[in-house]
Amino acid sequence: MEEKVFVGYGYGRFQNDSGQMQAYCNVFVLEPFSGSENEDYHYGGQKAMKYGCTSPDIFKDIKPGTKVRCFFDSKKKISYMVPADKA
Repeated sequence: MEEKVFVGYGYGRFQNDSGQMQAYCNVFVLEPFSGSENEDYHYGGQKAMKYGCTSPDIFKDIKPGTKVRCFFDSKKKISYMVPADKA
């Protein structure tokens, strides 16, 4: 379980390389930048990270901007998300 700020989502279907329609579902949450700065690469603050999500039902009652607790399945997709103040 990790606490993050939920900032958005995207889901739908697309045509894959074999011509089949494939469903996708992603959520975007804020995280601090990580890595090593050097003379050519600088950063600060937070960035929106994309995570796969098992279903749009996970975030249907959660508004963007809400601090949430995220729970991940074995494939590192978010399988459960709840507002941090309700957990």
